[in-house]
Amino acid sequence: MKSLLLAIVFLPQVFQVLGGEPKVLEDNGPYSRVALTENATMEMYQTDSIVVVMTVCAPQCSSCARVYNKEWQLIEEIQPPFRSIFPLATINPLNGEVIWKNNDDWEY
Repeated sequence: MKSLLLAIVFLPQVFQVLGGEPKVLEDNGPYSRVALTENATMEMYQTDSIVVVMTVCAPQCSSCARVYNKEWQLIEEIQPPFRSIFPLATINPLNGEVIWKNNDDWEY
């Protein structure tokens, strides 16, 4: 938890150095989506636990999904139901379900 608190404290300075600033794109009840940079987003859905999906595009997008408890201790990593080099995930804002898409068919 200390590392998370340190990250939150220093996050504005990091984004300033990188030339960006986080922007809240959606904040609706238990669901929120934040653009961390031009190429990175974070989605969260909070109930008794917190589901977090991080997506980075460079230019191909890929996501990871994790579940934390209220103290931000990792409970589990959520794996896609298929094998993929670039799994793409999003959170359903109505129920917190993680929805996966195989993003390997991108044209280079």
